[in-house]
Parts: sequence; structure tokens; C-alpha cells
Amino acid sequence: MLRPVARLAVPALLLLAGSLLAAPASATERHFGFTYESGVLTPGEAELEPWTTVRAGRDHFYNAVDQRLELELGLVPNLQTSLYWNFEAASESVRDATSGKLVRQNQFQLASVASEWKYKLSDSLADAVGSALYFEGSYGPAEIELEGKLIVDKQLRNFLIASNLSFEQEWELNVGENESEQKYSLNLAGGYFFSPSLLAGVEATSTTTVAEGELESSSIYAGPTLAYGAERYWVVVHAAPQIFAPKTDSGHLDLTHGERLWARVLLGFRL
Repeated sequence: MLRPVARLAVPALLLLAGSLLAAPASATERHFGFTYESGVLTPGEAELEPWTTVRAGRDHFYNAVDQRLELELGLVPNLQTSLYWNFEAASESVRDATSGKLVRQNQFQLASVASEWKYKLSDSLADAVGSALYFEGSYGPAEIELEGKLIVDKQLRNFLIASNLSFEQEWELNVGENESEQKYSLNLAGGYFFSPSLLAGVEATSTTTVAEGELESSSIYAGPTLAYGAERYWVVVHAAPQIFAPKTDSGHLDLTHGERLWARVLLGFRL
């Protein structure tokens, strides 16, 4: 038979465990691979974030690894900025103009440097819904990009949901004449906190590209996400195969403009 103290201790421990399981996520750590959340760094806080994105599988051999190194800084309440460098490495088979045979081509380059600004409008825990506005500008040897994003998210006890609506204007810098294209993206993500540190979920990304006024491609990617956060760092792992491409004749996959698989690993270190 339990003693009186034990009788009080057991419910207290159960209550404490339940409160820990329902503890809110950190305001700044990421939980999804491609979908942003509304949280921002407090003034004076800083994070270093290395990203690795793998894009693999096209009509012919194609394998690319994109690297990003990002430094984030909280400026004033509800506003953060960041500076980052993008590197691209790709290996693909291309058709030789003379022989007509497929040959392997490799490249590595500094794709761009970029600045990101994010302003939080409402909080995902304190308000009915969290929201933020995001703006990014990047410049590279071969391209210039401007991107705007509306971020919406909400945490309800152990559940976290998020959505982004994005528009991106890109100019490809070619010899003689530059090319312009627009990209429209919709991200949907949801996850469950099995503990305050561990989230598992699923994420979907729909992208549509319009080049020179004509619809060029449209693809949908979806797959699982796993996120873990500690006191000084956090990590996100996400893999998403292409599941549907409505513009293709078959209505299945577009492996001309997109890849068969996207995968991303995000790391964040609090400075």
C-alpha cells in the first residue's frame, strides 16, 4: 500500500511529465525542411545555420548538392535579419553537340550571397495564429533573385502546423540577353512533439515556374520530417520524393525541370 507522501508524489510526477510533453517549441528553432515558422530571434541573439540540400534524379543522370552557410541576428523586437552564402555542386549527363553521346559534366560554384529579413506579426502560442512576413534578396554571378513569403503557423499543445505562400522573381544573367522567370510555391507541414525536443511530421511543397510568360513546370514533393532540439543546437532532417507533376503529358513526374528526390539537413547553433 502506498504511503500518503507517495500517493501525492505519483500524481505530481504524472502532471509534470504531461506538462513537459506539452511544452512549447523554442521560438527560433526550425522543425521542417522547407517550411518556415513565424518565430524570430530576440534582439542581440545570433545563430549559425549550415544547410545541405540534395537534389537527385532526372531524365538523365543528375545529382546536385547545395550548401548554405547562414548567420542570423535578432535586431529589434519581432525583427531578425541574416546573411548567407550559397554554394552549388552538380554532376549530370549532357548530350555532346558533336557526337550526340551523353557525357558527364561536373561543376562547383558560389551561386550567390543573400540577405534575409523576417518580421513577426503574431505569435503561434499567444495569439490565435502565428504569422510573419519574409523578404530575401540574393545576387550571384549568373542570377539575381527577389523573394517574398507569407508565413502562418500554430502550435496546439503537442501539434505544430505551418504553411508558407511564396513568390520569387529570378533573372538569369546570360550573354546578350537576360532571362526572367517567376516561381510560386506553397508549403504545408504538420508535426507532433513526442517530447519537448523531438518532433516527427510530414511536409509537402508545391512549386510552379513561369518563364517568359509561359508555364514551364509544376511539381509536388512530399515526405517525412524529423526534428530534434537541444539547449545550444537543433537539427532537422527531411526527405521528399516528387509525387506528382500536373503539367507533364503523363500527369506523373517532371524529370526535365525537377528532380526525383529532394532531401535536406538543417543545423542551427546558438552563438
